[in-house]
Amino acid sequence: MPRLMIGTSPFIGGGQFGQMAYEYRQQFFCNERNMTRLFLKSASRGVAAVQLIAYEPLINALKAAQAKLEADFFVAATIPSGRAFGRYVELLKPLQPEIIAIHALSCDALDPRITGWIKEIQAAGAVPGAATHLPGETIPELDAAGFAFEVYLAPLNTVGYAMTPDSASTLQALDRTEKRVIAIKPLAAGRVKPTRDVFKFLYRHADSVSVGIVSEAEMAETYAAAEAAAGETVRSER
Repeated sequence: MPRLMIGTSPFIGGGQFGQMAYEYRQQFFCNERNMTRLFLKSASRGVAAVQLIAYEPLINALKAAQAKLEADFFVAATIPSGRAFGRYVELLKPLQPEIIAIHALSCDALDPRITGWIKEIQAAGAVPGAATHLPGETIPELDAAGFAFEVYLAPLNTVGYAMTPDSASTLQALDRTEKRVIAIKPLAAGRVKPTRDVFKFLYRHADSVSVGIVSEAEMAETYAAAEAAAGETVRSER
């Protein structure tokens, strides 16, 4: 699994971005070419990997980037809703995603449909993943339940933002699980500056980091910090 992925929460105008959320949604979700441009720039900087929220405009933008590159991205996709789950899987199939994750709202609630969804993901040729907004509680519960998840997507950052119920339980859950971990919200929705030390912290607790990018300048700064840290930091032994 790639150590770094371009994230896509800014592209949909995620609520964590506050006053900028609407502007981001207009700039990206409503303009596929802007997303395609950043996907292409990311690949040119050596990061041809994306944590993709499976909305159609984002899928279209990535398809356009792959067509221009004549190469595939590593795709870790998240299904945005439990409604019409199969439709989202079908939308993703042309991208041949390596990972398809079930949305946090479903995983945190231990939705009774999880086992069936996992089978759909496996039938599509992808590895099943689970996203969570409650990592300190949900990851141990999912591990104990024995679901066939192989990857967790969990909030992780140096300031404890969204690491619910608290940082200590989240870090303990991440360090104890045998499953691979993709860190989301690694810069706490812009509250944390991307530095080598920040990424060293992230890579001690996660196998991969997904970071949302909205400009080429931001990409250059962030990717440089991640690259500096990735070569000298590995996830803690479990």
